[in-house]
Amino acid sequence: MMAGFPAGGKPLLLGLAGLGVALVLAVGPVRDAVEAAEAIGVARDRLARARAAAAAPAPVPLSAADEGALVAAFQARLDALAAEHVAVVDGAGLRADPDRPTLPRLSASLRGSAEGLHGLMQALETQGPLVVPEEAELSIERPADPEIGRATVLRLNLTVRGVLLQAPGPRSAAP
Repeated sequence: MMAGFPAGGKPLLLGLAGLGVALVLAVGPVRDAVEAAEAIGVARDRLARARAAAAAPAPVPLSAADEGALVAAFQARLDALAAEHVAVVDGAGLRADPDRPTLPRLSASLRGSAEGLHGLMQALETQGPLVVPEEAELSIERPADPEIGRATVLRLNLTVRGVLLQAPGPRSAAP
């Protein structure tokens, strides 16, 4: 007999120890099951967002039937965004790409604040009709002057691709 324990205490003590071991062994799988349930919930949320994005209509790229209409559409898009984002469009044009005749390069020169040009670029890339920049060069047009409270004006030279709905006809040589 153990000192200080009644005669029937030894089986009770062994039973409690066994119960403690069983609880410790059960905690691991229960914790794993809870973590798996959380991971499944996160995966379901991602799947729901992916399905919603796939079901949403995809914005169309900037396109037109001919080169003149494409430049006009690009200019109109830039003018509208420039008005929203406090920027100025100095000009827009088209450079044909003989290797990709239905995807000519469109170029533009804009002026504005860093915030305005950033907002304009973000709108070009996220709102329809989509315009995906191919090249962008940012430079300082006019530095800030704190004495008179004038902000920095930046110049953005931008090159993007447009989409012609039909390939342009062959260009005739000038006589």
